[in-house]
Amino acid sequence: MTLNQILQFITVCQYCNFTKAAEALHLSQPGVSKSIRELEAECGTALFERHYNNISMTRSGEVLYEKAQRFMEHYRAFEAEAHALSALQSTLHIGVVPMCGNTVFPQLHAAFLKAYPESRIATVEDTASVLYDMLDQHELDFILCVTNHLPDAHYHYHVLKKSRLKLFVADSSPLADRTSIELADLRDVPLVLFPDHFGQTRYIRRLFQAQNIYPVILHQTNQVFTILEYIRSGAAAGFLSEEFAAVEPDLIPLTVTDISPATINLVWNRDLDLYSSMQHFLRTVKQLYPTPKRRQADENRRH
Repeated sequence: MTLNQILQFITVCQYCNFTKAAEALHLSQPGVSKSIRELEAECGTALFERHYNNISMTRSGEVLYEKAQRFMEHYRAFEAEAHALSALQSTLHIGVVPMCGNTVFPQLHAAFLKAYPESRIATVEDTASVLYDMLDQHELDFILCVTNHLPDAHYHYHVLKKSRLKLFVADSSPLADRTSIELADLRDVPLVLFPDHFGQTRYIRRLFQAQNIYPVILHQTNQVFTILEYIRSGAAAGFLSEEFAAVEPDLIPLTVTDISPATINLVWNRDLDLYSSMQHFLRTVKQLYPTPKRRQADENRRH
């Protein structure tokens, strides 16, 4: 019996449905079903009664479910204590999507190290899907990402701010005298994009596809620096978050009316107690990016 089997068993008990439990765990339904069958074989008894559309726990299943929940409570307490052993000296592991890695995160990193100079941060920059997988495996403490929807219920999160994806062009571009644009205006405009496994690129492609537009993709790269070079040269236009306007004053940001604002979120696991360094980092984030009510209260005090 493994920890993963116990977690899968508890989740199946909570949903009384293999498919919904597998979705919540980000696993395949056959894989979860196989894990439960192996657990039943190890226990020597059926833990669930299978029905047409759902399942229910047997008496043995109910007993094991109660014990599994108590076991996980002790395990999480042990895990929290293990993290606390190194407290301030522990290294924070934070995943950052490229957009945040070049704009929002450097400010957070600097503010955190200024407040807690004895702390350390190890960063991973990758796509949101990869970072979520690492967060689920407890390889990361936090992830910083940009999304068009809020994280799932089994995560905690703090919304830093709203952010809009804009089209950036060189000041020599024929589009440079405009302030806004529609996707339909980009049919013949060469574009530089992130690779297709990036959520941002998949989102942009879906928007084009919905309007039967086949964009001219000149180049794709996972390097923000390369995207900026293509835009500066005038060879292509590129989609970047609006925060780049402050650090790239020579580029022209255009509002794309078809693209709705997204949110920049700090996300962490709901099932893990925050150890000291995590608490300190979250406090730093909330000081720089307070919740709307607190932000309004701070503004009222200033006035």
